[in-house]
Amino acid sequence: MTEKTKIEKLKDEAEGNDTATFFWRDIEFTVPTNADDWSTDFLESLEEGKAVGIVRGALGPAQWRRVKAMNLKVRDLSELSEQVAKAMGFGSTGNSQPRLGPQ
Repeated sequence: MTEKTKIEKLKDEAEGNDTATFFWRDIEFTVPTNADDWSTDFLESLEEGKAVGIVRGALGPAQWRRVKAMNLKVRDLSELSEQVAKAMGFGSTGNSQPRLGPQ
């Protein structure tokens, strides 16, 4: 399973496809690429910088259940979040450590 090429991504955009598909650990995931299609949960998590909420909101309930069933560690979620960000057209999510406690 391979990531879409730039040409394929441009073709999808030209054809009005508002989703991107990627494979992670041999599982296919689809995320919205048009901000108008983002869930409010995703937008709130993005505004608040909540990593888990961002991934959960981007994937939606059905795909998130599959992720939860994988019993991931933080390092795994970081890897998945990089793939989600890339598929949605964002840059790197960075390597900052999660913040614990009151903000």
